[in-house]
Amino acid sequence: MGQYLLFNERKEIKKRGHAILRSHYIFLVFLALLLVLYGGEFKYSKGQWSYSFFSVNYSLPSLEVEREVEEEDEKGKKEESEWEVELERGSNDSSPWYLLPDFLTKKAEKAGILGKSQGLLAQIVNGRESHRLLWTLAEAVRTISRGNIEASAISVVIATIWYVLIFTFFINVYSAAIRRAFLEARVYASVPLMNVLYFTTLRQWLRTSRTMLVKYILNALWFLTVIGGFIKYFSYWAVPYIMAENPTLTSKEAITLSRKMMNGHKLDLFMIHVTFLGWYLLGIVTFGISDMAYGVAYRLSCYAEIYARIREKALETGIEGSDLLNDSCLFEQADRITLYETYFHVIDEISLIHENRIALTGFRKTVVDWFGIWLGGINQKRDYDEQEGRKHAISRNKAEMSGEIYPRLLCPFFSAMKKEKPKSVSYLKSYTLWDLFMIFISISFLGWSWEVALHLIQTGTLANRGTFHGPWLPIYGAGAIIVLVFCNRFRKNPVLEGLIATLLCGTLEYFSALFLETKYHQSWWSYDGYFLNLHGRICAEGLLLFGIGCCAIVYLLAPLLEYLFSRLRKNVLIAVCLVLLVAYGADAAYSIKHPNTNTGENTVSAPPQK
Repeated sequence: MGQYLLFNERKEIKKRGHAILRSHYIFLVFLALLLVLYGGEFKYSKGQWSYSFFSVNYSLPSLEVEREVEEEDEKGKKEESEWEVELERGSNDSSPWYLLPDFLTKKAEKAGILGKSQGLLAQIVNGRESHRLLWTLAEAVRTISRGNIEASAISVVIATIWYVLIFTFFINVYSAAIRRAFLEARVYASVPLMNVLYFTTLRQWLRTSRTMLVKYILNALWFLTVIGGFIKYFSYWAVPYIMAENPTLTSKEAITLSRKMMNGHKLDLFMIHVTFLGWYLLGIVTFGISDMAYGVAYRLSCYAEIYARIREKALETGIEGSDLLNDSCLFEQADRITLYETYFHVIDEISLIHENRIALTGFRKTVVDWFGIWLGGINQKRDYDEQEGRKHAISRNKAEMSGEIYPRLLCPFFSAMKKEKPKSVSYLKSYTLWDLFMIFISISFLGWSWEVALHLIQTGTLANRGTFHGPWLPIYGAGAIIVLVFCNRFRKNPVLEGLIATLLCGTLEYFSALFLETKYHQSWWSYDGYFLNLHGRICAEGLLLFGIGCCAIVYLLAPLLEYLFSRLRKNVLIAVCLVLLVAYGADAAYSIKHPNTNTGENTVSAPPQK
């Protein structure tokens, strides 16, 4: 194994990497972009955004606004100078020790590129997202030192818990999930987006998150020795790929197997990393745009090919533990005979559906097909939803049988499913008008709860967000219903659904803000300071979150809510809807003339409308 030089195959590896990316370009670049934005990897690519066009504020300021910005800069410089003097004085006498964290906090606030320091994208381009918790702790120390112990303690606890949970259960797991997608892209013509939820399907999400967390901690501890950190980085490099192939392994098994597989390959892998120097330089020259459009996804494609070759050598030499790498269909397609023998029941399912098909005609069919709105009896609706779900499952099984996509039923961890009939896909549902209204109220309430909690965490004050007086933000509910209804035709294509949902929700938010400013001469939200904001009414970060949030609603939350509502008797459901409709209608009528203005510190007077 030690005589095999992976570095000698670098040209072939890169050629394969280009081919993989070209055949799945949009899908793989989209996954890589999410990894860069929220996955914590390829931080240098995010750093390049500091000077890219993403730092441009597309709100066109007037001369008066520009003068205000200049005055604010002069004021900030004066304050910073005063803090430096106080800090220097504090080193010579017994000045309060809290000056240091307060000074650091102010320096952090001033570090934003082009004055933009709001939002996640701002944190990304300013290169401070990995230190967010440290700045929060510094601010908390300053606050505690001035007597507000309870509020600071709560802020520290909430920030710490939030950071750890997101990092452990989402960021780390996504790093392994995306590698699974790139491995599938090596072999198969299509990779369904829902395959990113592979660990959830196998109910191995927690085990994978634990393993990735252990790997992260070990790497961090080894980097305290500097040299040991670089060595162990390559020693543990294969862990996410191993978990992507066999997520049933324990942390110890995955890390031990990675060490053994990488024995003799660490230097080779380091040298291959060096050969990507040209791509790193291109990323710098293009301010990170080349990385976003191609570079990061290309390197991940190459890494997938590298792991496949290292795995192959491990199986050939029979290193201890290599028998755990048993998902052969992830690296080569099964033969036709095996596929047909595994999926023969698909033919029976097709015949069964045709024999018992529920056929809709006329206006009902048009409304269901285009808008997903059900007009008819509840029992027939359940049968129809089941039928459509099974049809979609059969369609996927046919693609698996033809070798177009990864055959789940040949995965060693899906063996229990081989004799099962394909089940309905939960998100392929139609909704009654009562369902849609309840979903509207539910999402409006969740949106209100989210904004109230977020404002409480950020400012320490409790405020009723939105223009209404009740516990709902209708812009959230309206966005959810718009996506559910007008994007129904694209439900089987999550990427297209997300893009259209982003466009629709962005349009809704922009014109809602414009209407409120025009009617009441006041704004209820502002994205000034966020990257790629348009007149402060919408911004790139908000649109991205809209797209992700809408997909979560369409594919997870709305079907779950519909299931819960279906458990209620129809007369009870209707009664609840009527009560909520009266309450919501009364609030809406009152708020038109007397809008809620106790929305917190973000409420500002809108500029005069021309």
